[in-house]
Amino acid sequence: MAEEAVRKNEPFTLAFIDVRMPPGWDGMETAKRIRALDPEIELVIVTAYSDHSIEEIVRAVGSSDKLLFLRKPFDPDELRQLALSLTSKWYLSRLADQQRKDLAVSEYRFRSLVETTSDFVWEVDHEGRFTYCSPVSLDLYGYAPEELLGKLFHTVLVAPENQEEFRKAFQECVSTRSRCQAVERTCLTKAGTKIFVESSGTPVFDGQDNVSGYRGIDRDITARKANEAERQQLETRLQQSQKMEAIGTLAGGVAHDFNNVLAPILGYTEMALSKISPYDALATDLQQVVKAALRAKELVQQILAFSRQSHNEKKPLLPHLVVKEALNLLRASLPSTIEIREKISPECGTIIADPTQVHQIIMNLCTNAYQAMRKTGGVLGVSLKKVTIGEEDSKVSSFELVPGNYVLLDVSDTGCGMDQATMARIFEPYFTTKATGEGTGLGLSVVHGIVKSYQGQITVYSEPGKGTSFHVYLPLIAEVSSFAESVTSDIIPTGKERVLVVDDEEMISMMLQLILESLGYQVTFSCNSLEALALIEQNPMTFDLLITDMTMPHLTGFELAQKALTIRADLPIIICTGFSELVNKAQAQAMGIRSYLMKPVSVRELAQTVRNVLDEK
Repeated sequence: MAEEAVRKNEPFTLAFIDVRMPPGWDGMETAKRIRALDPEIELVIVTAYSDHSIEEIVRAVGSSDKLLFLRKPFDPDELRQLALSLTSKWYLSRLADQQRKDLAVSEYRFRSLVETTSDFVWEVDHEGRFTYCSPVSLDLYGYAPEELLGKLFHTVLVAPENQEEFRKAFQECVSTRSRCQAVERTCLTKAGTKIFVESSGTPVFDGQDNVSGYRGIDRDITARKANEAERQQLETRLQQSQKMEAIGTLAGGVAHDFNNVLAPILGYTEMALSKISPYDALATDLQQVVKAALRAKELVQQILAFSRQSHNEKKPLLPHLVVKEALNLLRASLPSTIEIREKISPECGTIIADPTQVHQIIMNLCTNAYQAMRKTGGVLGVSLKKVTIGEEDSKVSSFELVPGNYVLLDVSDTGCGMDQATMARIFEPYFTTKATGEGTGLGLSVVHGIVKSYQGQITVYSEPGKGTSFHVYLPLIAEVSSFAESVTSDIIPTGKERVLVVDDEEMISMMLQLILESLGYQVTFSCNSLEALALIEQNPMTFDLLITDMTMPHLTGFELAQKALTIRADLPIIICTGFSELVNKAQAQAMGIRSYLMKPVSVRELAQTVRNVLDEK
């Protein structure tokens, strides 16, 4: 039976083996073979008398472990109790084995999870020394786990100037037994690169309920911080754009009212000059009034320029010629302590712009550079070249520019530079860092407005003590069209035609009447647009020309012009306005309005425009 059981390899827990058995295997051989099948089986050697000593049996079986001896005769109860005891012992042993296997499986599952996650999992002792590091440390910090083990985290992963701060913060956590949740910090990789990390950790306690260390994770948030910084930059630009738009709207209203005030000042002064001798002492005083009015007019144009609401004559031009001309004028006014270094490419292309405005851009930027270096001297750099902005360029993705070819004007200085707070405000009107009397604060605002009106972009880079650099992008055109140059005659033209003047400002209407009558025209004026329309409706052929203001109650100048053209399609019309967002010169001409004048208008400009419109008819 013993041979049969062993050969069948049947599983069993406990074997009682008699030493002396019938021919075949004796007890010693059977025990030896059973032990070979399963070293964990409990063996009980039963004998009354044996030719072999216990030592010989132990040597034959191979081990005294899990080997007991029972001599005949024995009490059945004693045998039963022994069997139960040995079976329980086996069960507990098997249970412990299973628990060890389950623990190994659980440990393997946990280790696999820790070592495959994209976050860095770590454990440190109460001083901050690494006791465990997941393999992600190599990808995140550039250190293999074995390079970090046993080292203080703040001396390895933190910049020297921040190490003491991190050490104190960690010890504070240990002393307060507190958790750290999603703490953002700047760390250093093995290569010395700064990265942003989000750390979370929880304390580990020993048997005496003391903090023995911390375990937690580090997550790389460098990309997220970059996205947040970019979003913040875009929000700042949006706020700046909205602020400039609001200021521009205000500027338009101010310009309209101010030009209405300037119009009679300039008009009446010029009429007064025409009535006295050029050698009269009063003529000099009146010339100064005209000069002041024209300066005020230019100031209004600057206000409209920074708000991108001015309407200048644009034509194809070669920017390198304007830049060279401006630098030639600038050289004479700069001290010898400031060196001009220019790099102007004549092959940078053609832009559509107003030459005066481009000249204004250059002079304003160069003047700013000079003022930053006038005490210490330095280098004023001016370069001009052609650049191509592609689809992937950051200026395209942030909606600052559209893809295409641009001319890039770079104006730099080696002066005192600016901090971030100053740079955030430099394009605001009337913001200046200069002393009282040294500037109006409109220079860069005007530049900003001009560049934006050309669908361009202006950027600035500066650091305190390291100078400033402005980059101006202006779009290039593919072809150059020919524009006829108009020549203004020195002779003020006159006429005898019938003119209807409409302006809700009585002073301006009367002034225009006096000027036109002094030039020989027959003038009817009205301060009410509905009344003027009624005059046209009564007899459409009464007037040879209609001059109307734009912003008026009842009917705007645009609406009056539309109704007048409906009544008489060939009626010449001139719109004269201080400022209007409702219509510009191109829109006015498109609907049949012959000319568009911006107040205040000089006598010569008004006379020439009226004569041109009537002669065109």
